[in-house]
Amino acid sequence: MNGKNFRDGADIPLGLTMAMAQNPQAFDCFSKLSLEQKQQVISCSKQVRSKREMQELTDSLAHGQMPHMPYFWQ
Repeated sequence: MNGKNFRDGADIPLGLTMAMAQNPQAFDCFSKLSLEQKQQVISCSKQVRSKREMQELTDSLAHGQMPHMPYFWQ
């Protein structure tokens, strides 16, 4: 992380960006998070190994649940 405010999406992994594009509620929740919380979500997204796991991450975010390291789905 280089301290950007995420407006330009430069630090958000493409897979997470695409998953949130398909889940507007997750995107809305992500946009309201603090910088630290956003960094946590991004860190978790970098551990994702499949499309299903990314959908689980964004679904949990859309339901107001923060993913946890190292694997939020376990």
